[in-house]
Amino acid sequence: MIEILNLALTGGMAAAAAPIIIHIAHRRKLQRVDWGAMRFLLEMLRQKRRSLTIEHLLLLLVRILALACLAFALTRPNLHLHGGLAGKDVIERSGKTAAVLLIDDGLSSAAGRTGPALDKVKALALAYLDTLKTGDEISIITQSRIGAAPADPIFDLSAARDQVAALQPSAVASDVPALLEAAISQLSRHLNPEAEVVLCSDGRGDGWHAEDRVRWEELRRRLAGEPDAVQGSRKRPHLVLLAPEAHAVDCNVAVTGIQVDRTLIPAGRQISVRVDIAHSGERAVTGALVRLLVNGRAVAERALDVQLGGKAEYAIPYTFPEPGSYVIEAVIEGARDVLALDDRRAISVQVEAHLPVLLVEGRSGNGLGGSLGLVSAALDPAADGKDLFSVTRVPLAALTDELLSGARVVVLGDLPALDAAGVAALEHFVVAGGGVLVGLGPDTNAELVNRSWSRGGDGFLPCNLLASVQPPTPLSPATAIYSHPALSAFTSKAADAWKSAQVRRYFHLDLGGDKAPDLLHVISLDNGDPLIIERPRGLGKVALVATSLDQSWCDLPLRPAFVPLIRGLMASLGGVVLPPRNLLPGNRLAWCPSGSVAEQNVSAEGPDGAAVALTSGAWEGRHALVSEPLLKPGTYQLRVGDPVSVIRYAVAIAPFASTLEPLSAHEITDALHELPLHRIESEARVKATFSLSENNNVELARWLVLACLGLLFFETILVRRQAAGERGASREAGMAA
Repeated sequence: MIEILNLALTGGMAAAAAPIIIHIAHRRKLQRVDWGAMRFLLEMLRQKRRSLTIEHLLLLLVRILALACLAFALTRPNLHLHGGLAGKDVIERSGKTAAVLLIDDGLSSAAGRTGPALDKVKALALAYLDTLKTGDEISIITQSRIGAAPADPIFDLSAARDQVAALQPSAVASDVPALLEAAISQLSRHLNPEAEVVLCSDGRGDGWHAEDRVRWEELRRRLAGEPDAVQGSRKRPHLVLLAPEAHAVDCNVAVTGIQVDRTLIPAGRQISVRVDIAHSGERAVTGALVRLLVNGRAVAERALDVQLGGKAEYAIPYTFPEPGSYVIEAVIEGARDVLALDDRRAISVQVEAHLPVLLVEGRSGNGLGGSLGLVSAALDPAADGKDLFSVTRVPLAALTDELLSGARVVVLGDLPALDAAGVAALEHFVVAGGGVLVGLGPDTNAELVNRSWSRGGDGFLPCNLLASVQPPTPLSPATAIYSHPALSAFTSKAADAWKSAQVRRYFHLDLGGDKAPDLLHVISLDNGDPLIIERPRGLGKVALVATSLDQSWCDLPLRPAFVPLIRGLMASLGGVVLPPRNLLPGNRLAWCPSGSVAEQNVSAEGPDGAAVALTSGAWEGRHALVSEPLLKPGTYQLRVGDPVSVIRYAVAIAPFASTLEPLSAHEITDALHELPLHRIESEARVKATFSLSENNNVELARWLVLACLGLLFFETILVRRQAAGERGASREAGMAA
């Protein structure tokens, strides 16, 4: 069978008609003239004309064939030979191969009793490389290097084998859609016509994310070869899954979570550290311990007690002696399970001495007076500046950029207006990571707020304001999201603390319907209207209270629930540390230097004590020192300045990454639907799948070019022979005349 690779160039075959057109256009037009002596030449000319006609037709045929061979060669035809044994489980290569080899070296590839599962994955990958031939091009993309700069394909199959053989398991989470997206992008760098995307995995289902239907829908479209999926005239790539048969593990225990019980952690006050443990498999764990470490020092331990296939939770109290950067780590010791990397998990926390809060009042006052007097008392009851919240209270006219730069949270209390400079400063403050709490009231001008603060949801305010309403009977706060960090001091029973509160007047809020999916209703009134909403803005967050933060419109500030509510909101809005210090494997460490610290006085080291290189870069548009992707879990330390202050980062594996459930056919079907997939589980089957393609294809282009050159040489001989014949005929005719 002959296959045309450049079908678009078949139109060039029309060039073969050019000699015919030229032959007809330049045909000699003879004018008949009667001449007595001519009758003696008629017989001789009749014989000569027959010979010349044959030579003309032969010359025309040679020219047609020469052009046809050249035009056909440009279409890159291949002669495909096979013995009729091909089937759905055989991939037939009809030309040079452009292979993208995807290797999932994620966390689950480290699991195994006698050795990591990655060893079997590498064996399948090497078996596939053995099916490639000289002239085939290969790209190798691993899960751990998915974010690295793309490299050009290589033709050195020996180097590709060495690259595969050197791979080691990593702690990154598997992400099959991300690997396939990288493969499709990489194919644009390949030149060979036969595309193959080969995914090598350990047969586990943790990285398939079949529930992510939007990503898979786009992937199916691109892998099916629809427009814009693959450059040039390349056909749909063959999709191959090389995965050994995976079995359920006999035993694995993992630290699946570690967290503290408050968003803002003060020094000298006891907190509770919660550690979550999960077990999978059929073998129990005995004699193991759960140990809690703070900055590498053991501070507590508990006997591991978890049921087969069950979960356990430990609450461990701890008090940080002084402010600073800490890493809390939970470690399972003595588990002897199949995956050691998930036996520990770390979290970075910042222990604060003070959280600076700026209160901006529409109506200024002292003590409990003014728009935010009760808020100030809730944050700093003794008014001595020694509380966790360091409060600065100013009237609207005193608001400056300098005050904003020194705050972590800004509270606006019933402001009648803000000038353009103040609005711009607050927007910049929020986008850069600050928190803002807005309380409304009788002096709030909804028209001005909507025009400059909200701008239809594009400003720093979460939404537009509608009219203020005064219900016939006062309303009470009724429902709340108790999992929200601002409500960490409350439980579902804490609603009783709000039942006695009365909201006499409040603003209806224009929530924007589906246009604001990130808007969160923290607390609602008993008629369903929102009382407190929150929305992220850039790197920060803004919370809006639909009523006043003083007694103008409600008596909530006089209720016991008001103090923990306001303190929780401040901790939630201002307790986020940026750039983030809790990272996943594959993320980069980032630190934004201040003007007083020279970059040469900053260094970093990893969990093993080895130095981590930092380069000048950017984080969220801000100048920063950034590292290469961090692949090893554990504690990373950044040493800043002289004298040295230490900032600690924690790299912890994704909780779902240690799921070791075998990949099912149902998960593959959910992800790929009807997209053809060749699944191969053994090295022998790899060779059988590609064996029919060896030496079965003959590229005809080079032979067609050689045939064209031969025909042109023959055409030259014919032209010379014809010219000589015509000169001889002319001499004979002259002699006869």
